[in-house]
Amino acid sequence: MGTEGEKQDSSAKLTSTVIRRRRVLVVEDHEDTRKLILATLKLRPVDAVAVGDTDAGWEQFKIFAPDLVLLDVMMPGRWDGVGLCREIRAAVGNSVKIAFVTAKGQRDDLATGRNAQADAYIVKPFGPIKFLETVDWLLV
Repeated sequence: MGTEGEKQDSSAKLTSTVIRRRRVLVVEDHEDTRKLILATLKLRPVDAVAVGDTDAGWEQFKIFAPDLVLLDVMMPGRWDGVGLCREIRAAVGNSVKIAFVTAKGQRDDLATGRNAQADAYIVKPFGPIKFLETVDWLLV
């Protein structure tokens, strides 16, 4: 049997151990692809927000504080996806994971993604299993 003080200590420990769900920001200009990515992410315990251009992506990045950014390369806005990736890296370093989700899958495209310091590169069209494996790996 514990004392009243021990019970209060135990309660305090339980309430202070709240686990925040991981956050994913999707920056994709094609509505159907945004919907597909969001639907696929529903298979994981994450909170996801999606926007359609890099300007909105930058604003949501600052507000939402994501753990992972899924970013198309060819995007409307102030920057393309590579430029937004570089802005994020300049702002927060490697504390946020970034994956390009794009149809641009040639060797030069992959090199551009590496040079922008992306953590992963998912080539469209992608299957949901491979997509989720990459997301899981990035959110570990």
